[in-house]
Amino acid sequence: MPISPRASTRVLMLPLLLSLLLPLAVRSEEACKLALPDAAAGDDMRWQGPCKDGYAHGVGVIEKRTTDVNTWRYEGMVEAGRPHGKGYLMYYPGHEYGGEFRDGLRDGTGTSVNQVGDRYDGQWKAGKREGKGAIVYTLGGRYDGEWKNDRPNGNGVALYSSGRRVGAVAVSQPADGEQGKVSAAAKAPPEPSREHDLKAEGPRLGTHIPRKVVTGGQVPFKASYEQLSEQERAVVRGWYPLLDPADEPPYPLLGNGNVLGAIQKINARDPAFGLLSMVVMIDSEGKAQSVNVYVTPDPKLSEMAGFIAMNEKYKPARCSGKPCAMAFPYTMVFSRSWF
Repeated sequence: MPISPRASTRVLMLPLLLSLLLPLAVRSEEACKLALPDAAAGDDMRWQGPCKDGYAHGVGVIEKRTTDVNTWRYEGMVEAGRPHGKGYLMYYPGHEYGGEFRDGLRDGTGTSVNQVGDRYDGQWKAGKREGKGAIVYTLGGRYDGEWKNDRPNGNGVALYSSGRRVGAVAVSQPADGEQGKVSAAAKAPPEPSREHDLKAEGPRLGTHIPRKVVTGGQVPFKASYEQLSEQERAVVRGWYPLLDPADEPPYPLLGNGNVLGAIQKINARDPAFGLLSMVVMIDSEGKAQSVNVYVTPDPKLSEMAGFIAMNEKYKPARCSGKPCAMAFPYTMVFSRSWF
């Protein structure tokens, strides 16, 4: 049962001319100026590459760290202090883009991959998906057709997770980097009624109150799929962009709390901070067959997390009333907050 620390869908085919880059990074305000369209006050920006007329210009690397410590890195062609031409962009939490840029924005033809491995290949305009493009969803299904304002505009063909093909579908999906619902009815996924917490089995020393070890759950951590309410099931279904209305996704038999709690317990021994995003492929008998880790704060943690998820028991998905193979996602954000 293979565990992949980094799924193959994240590889963006963009050769970089790294041999032309200067070895020493300098602060942008001390040498070459940068003119990024989305730069904010307080952002720490660095340029590694040549200058022209006081601005970053040529092949190089731009690194930006925002005030909330989110990272942004660009490698490729730069003109007048902003990405222009072919380049590669990586930004928090786990998003990547390789392709054409214009005036600092994604513009032209390019490929993007988000934190769960969804891959879009197609046209872009002013930083948004616009024109013809195709997206393949890690959790099943794909859409080929027209895009407008970063969303499918409905003039295309959708292939559901079950394999059912639908032409000229009405599509509703959030902007790039977000997960949403795509269906013939074009309904947005429901919002969770409240957030759920997973508490430790016993309290800390000096208190009788069990501490929270996992917070922000969209559904109860210790409930099976059958025990979820209709609204909670709809939330889980909303994780799947192209799930046929009559089908069901796979789900841990005892809820996702066992896996998430075990991962948190392991990480607490030697804490790593950041996003962990992985997807487990479940066969028609409810057995885990493989796991792809798309984003991880630490390679060792991803190996242990994959092992835990692979040994969990699952309810199989159902397609057209019959058990079928489908993927199931796990996402955790490890922070320095204390509860």
